[in-house]
This record gives sequence, C-alpha cells and structure tokens, in this order.
Amino acid sequence: MSVRIEDNDCQFCGKKAKQFCFAAFICEGQECVDKAREERGGPGGHMKKKAHPEPIVFDEDG
Repeated sequence: MSVRIEDNDCQFCGKKAKQFCFAAFICEGQECVDKAREERGGPGGHMKKKAHPEPIVFDEDG
C-alpha cells in the first residue's frame, strides 16, 4: 500500500502537504518544517532519546 503525500494536509497549517519530513506530513513552509523538527525532538532528537540521560563527570585525577 502506498501513501500519496498530496492526499494529506500539513499538520501545522492545514495547507496541502508537499513532503513527509520528521515523521509528519508538512507543506514547504520553513515555519512548518521547523515545527516538525522541534516536535520530533530537534536535530538528532530520535537519537537523544536513546542516549543515557546522565552526564559523564570526570574527577580531577583523570
């Protein structure tokens, strides 16, 4: 089964979708692209969720 992007609306502004980016159907507007990226977690957001949440702390001895 294939999905036609043009059959969907931009989930942020409601215009016809032109692309599927950051797991969202969006138009070509830069504002909508930015919203989709931030909703997904920003640059590398899907990888940040997998990362260990605690920072690495080195002691003074090395």
